[in-house]
Amino acid sequence: MLITTLGTSHGSHTLPRNNTATLIETGDASYLVDCGEPASGTMRRLGKDFGALRALFVTHMHADHVGGIAQLTNMLKHARGKEQTVIWHVPSEALDATRTWLQALYMPPELRPVTLELRGVDEGAVYEDEHVRVSALPSGHLEGSAKQYAAMGLPNRGQAFSYIFELEGRRVGFSGDQPRDFRYLHRLVAEPLDLLVMEMTHIRPEEVLPWVGGQPVRKLLLIHIWDPWHGPGEDRLREMCFEHLPFPFTIAHDGTEIEL
Repeated sequence: MLITTLGTSHGSHTLPRNNTATLIETGDASYLVDCGEPASGTMRRLGKDFGALRALFVTHMHADHVGGIAQLTNMLKHARGKEQTVIWHVPSEALDATRTWLQALYMPPELRPVTLELRGVDEGAVYEDEHVRVSALPSGHLEGSAKQYAAMGLPNRGQAFSYIFELEGRRVGFSGDQPRDFRYLHRLVAEPLDLLVMEMTHIRPEEVLPWVGGQPVRKLLLIHIWDPWHGPGEDRLREMCFEHLPFPFTIAHDGTEIEL
């Protein structure tokens, strides 16, 4: 299994980092978690095979996590044709709007060169094939926004997810964005993880790393990196990781590869 961090920044691009997207490759298949801009361009430059792509799993509908979906949909012209099925998993609340958006861009799923499906995500089992089983847990990231939107009479329900991938006899957890008190992480690590892919913008390392260090996690991959931990600040983040973690860790950059 090879995990490649295509983008590792937070809500804004920075000089060294683009928006969040992570590619998982196993056997002849690949899977994408989030699709921040420019995920498909980075895949092309790294020589990743669009013909291997099975599914995309969106944690939530913020632009830095979904801004690359339109161009990724367009790049499916470099895939294998109708014999290839690709599934975009988006929060259920966004399913109809995503379909309408692609139609507005002259890219409805029915006219894509592959067999493209759109599926809504709710808590629980999400996807399964011969390589992987994927389940979703709430991440709590949009709780405040849901209340604000409800007060305005808008339909957004604040769906945001973490994902657990089970493949090759291993368990990989993706935190998605978290509330600062990281209380939703408890469910994600309730069973041992071979790798925890954890954001590092909305939660603070000095608060979360001591806690994570006591959880059944074999390795930590930090993505969605906040500005203070870019450049020279990365040394301070690395020091905190060494101080609090009894297991290996990686502070990801765009293009970082992790083999499990």
